[in-house]
Amino acid sequence: MKKIRVRIREGYDIYIDREGLPRFNYYFPQREPRKALVVTNTNVWSLYGERFISSVKEGFSSIYTLILPDGERYKNLKSVEKGYRALVENRFTRSDCIINLGGGVICDTGGYIASTYMRGIEFYQVPTTLLAQVDASIGGKVAVNLPQGKNLVGTFYQPKGVLIDTKTLDTLPKREFNCGMAEIIKAAIIDGEHFFSLLERDRISIITLIERAIKLKAKIVKMDEKDRNIRKILNLGHTFAHAIEAVTSYKRYLHGEAVAIGIMYAIKLGEAIGVTEDGLEKRVAEILKRFKLPTELNGIDPKSLIPYFYIDKKATTSSLSFIIPVKIGDVREYKDIKIELLGGILK
Repeated sequence: MKKIRVRIREGYDIYIDREGLPRFNYYFPQREPRKALVVTNTNVWSLYGERFISSVKEGFSSIYTLILPDGERYKNLKSVEKGYRALVENRFTRSDCIINLGGGVICDTGGYIASTYMRGIEFYQVPTTLLAQVDASIGGKVAVNLPQGKNLVGTFYQPKGVLIDTKTLDTLPKREFNCGMAEIIKAAIIDGEHFFSLLERDRISIITLIERAIKLKAKIVKMDEKDRNIRKILNLGHTFAHAIEAVTSYKRYLHGEAVAIGIMYAIKLGEAIGVTEDGLEKRVAEILKRFKLPTELNGIDPKSLIPYFYIDKKATTSSLSFIIPVKIGDVREYKDIKIELLGGILK
């Protein structure tokens, strides 16, 4: 078992445990009897749902479930409304809680429901995908999508705790695992040469990869919880990725695949403005390809992404902003990117 403390305000603990699911009550004992709503999806429920419920029910007065369809396109306000209805119908109060059991869509959707129901109730993250374990479950960004763009409705609201059971990766489809690696590769680019070179040499265990990616994010979140300054660098590749997902109606690419393409576009943009060092594109592309991650768009006009950049959360009414890697370990925000320049790399 590994424990990582996220040191913001009251703070919370992240536990990494190969047999973590049955130990939820051990890691997060409840102070008093209360109800819990377990938010999950159909796939995760079939794999772990009933066993998880049976292992946690003794810690709560009542357990209820909200089982959503699987997929990014269900991270929307309709799912949020279903959550509110479940909470109201079962008379949840501000002393009750939500437990999110699933991937990034579930962590985001359940977290947003928790942050807004009765102006906020406690919630726990139990991420079951690699991507959620290293990114979506940590840091308190919770949001849902609109047809016009990704994560446009959301809040900053920290979980009470996070429990990562790495055994859930045994049932994760290879494509989903590789999507999680996209976020780990992103973290390594931000972290520095030591982390990145370990990836290049393929000499690091998945547990260590998860731990290092989480520690990086926890450190940055501590410095900038509300995404006003340095935390923006964690969005490397995401301005492009969110546009890719939106323009394809969240159906063609999984999030990690869109992030992989987005990282490559961020590097190309850095080269176009003369700040990214030579050779970075090749180094990053080689690792992405090792994990069968795409490095370019296929069958989509890249220029169709441009309208979505204007509703990116870093954009202002007068300028577009992008996170660009200068070199491994040096990632920065660049503002006032001209649309003509973007048109040159989106081809």
